[in-house]
Amino acid sequence: MIRPLLGNSRRRLWRFALLLLVIIPALPEIVIVMTAAVAEILGWDQKGVCTFRSAPLANIITFSLQAAAGFILAGVRADVIWLNVFYTAVAAWLCLSLTTVSLGWTSTLGRLSLGLAVAFIFAFLPYFGPALAIANLTNDHCRPNEAGVGDCVMFGGYVSGAHDALALGWLAGYGIPLAFGVFAIYAIAVIGFGANSRKRARAVMR
Repeated sequence: MIRPLLGNSRRRLWRFALLLLVIIPALPEIVIVMTAAVAEILGWDQKGVCTFRSAPLANIITFSLQAAAGFILAGVRADVIWLNVFYTAVAAWLCLSLTTVSLGWTSTLGRLSLGLAVAFIFAFLPYFGPALAIANLTNDHCRPNEAGVGDCVMFGGYVSGAHDALALGWLAGYGIPLAFGVFAIYAIAVIGFGANSRKRARAVMR
């Protein structure tokens, strides 16, 4: 009785760890969406300067966009080596997430289906998440474009990083195949491990 309970407890911990590993990279987008939701609930619009606890909403969105896109593109533009660092970090984080999937779920089908879902998230979120987060916030004074032309004003303040949020999508050209390549290796390992486990189980039954 004790051993199964301990096993279930460990799996729950690994599942919680997976949740954290998926949420942490999405924190900037979550902050932007929550900021927009607060503005909507409180009836703020894009015409005046809006603040939340004395912090301008434009500053909150700027910080989030810089964290999700601005700093990344600034590094890539400064030295191409940072592009490799970025892809390596995404791949490593995905590998860590897939490892927690294997530790948190026991069935081959569960590991494969959830692993594919995680791969989808890491294939698109790092590159298109920032642009999607501000998609409903664009207005006549904020038209993000890949050329970086024009200022962006949201909630009465200037927002930097809106153009970078759109330009970040260009990195998906290698990022998407990378994510699904990592998943393919993971899937082969999971299927192979599952087949080996079934063989051992049949051998024991004999």
